[in-house]
Amino acid sequence: MSNIFTIGRHGSFQLRYGWITKGIQAVQKRDSAKKLADVFTSDDATVNLGVGKNMVAAIRYWLTATKVINSGLITKFGKFLNKNDAYLEDDASLWLLHLTLAQNKKLATSIYWLFNHFHQNEFSAEEAGSAFLSYARENNWKGSEKTLRMDIQVILRMYAPHKSAKTQIEDMLESPLSLLGLIKYFDGRYHFSFSLKNTPIEVIAHNINDKFRDSKTVSIQDLMYGDNAVAPALKIREDELIAILEKITQKYDDYHLREDAGIFQLHKSTTTDTYKYLEKYYAA
Repeated sequence: MSNIFTIGRHGSFQLRYGWITKGIQAVQKRDSAKKLADVFTSDDATVNLGVGKNMVAAIRYWLTATKVINSGLITKFGKFLNKNDAYLEDDASLWLLHLTLAQNKKLATSIYWLFNHFHQNEFSAEEAGSAFLSYARENNWKGSEKTLRMDIQVILRMYAPHKSAKTQIEDMLESPLSLLGLIKYFDGRYHFSFSLKNTPIEVIAHNINDKFRDSKTVSIQDLMYGDNAVAPALKIREDELIAILEKITQKYDDYHLREDAGIFQLHKSTTTDTYKYLEKYYAA
């Protein structure tokens, strides 16, 4: 099962401001005869991307992990972001990127694990690293412990940057996902935030419709604990999830929330374009 893991391919560089934009623009400008790899391996890659040579591979990784590019092409998701919020100025865009990472077991393994399988509400980087190592070994991962622990430290720094002897000042200034407030650092420890989030309901509606596009009925249990669950990715509790779903059903008649014998289920249309909700949000 070790093939489910992608660890350390960011080269210890977290996702930074401007990287998604720069990456999309560089791919758009490439000669049609060139392969995607040329954008990141050519002699002028550092000039086109505006970063040092050691960051070029990191940009390519984050573009792939966030599913902005795939198989040499800008994806529908990447085109949507580039059209509606090229510079990621709207927090909704950051929520979309986060959800993509937190639900991407194959390409963003550590982020997926952190939000879906790590259940300590407060912890140190060392504790998270040890727990991730146990998870990796249980799944027959054969990589080095040093690489794995480094991966966790980078991810924690990306979501909750803080000043320390080992933290570069630019990491504190250039961590867009830290604006979401999902993880906080204080008193020498990291803390998951279970407070109410400012996630637009259209982002959640899009996510549910995308992950369960062929399902007419989605159980609350699937949204809370399933492999494509939205609740753990956002660190929201069941009552908060139900309240959000109620808001969605009040605004969009594609969804209906029903309770049968105390069990909530979300009924949805399978014919709705998954980007319908996002288009309404960004057009407002």
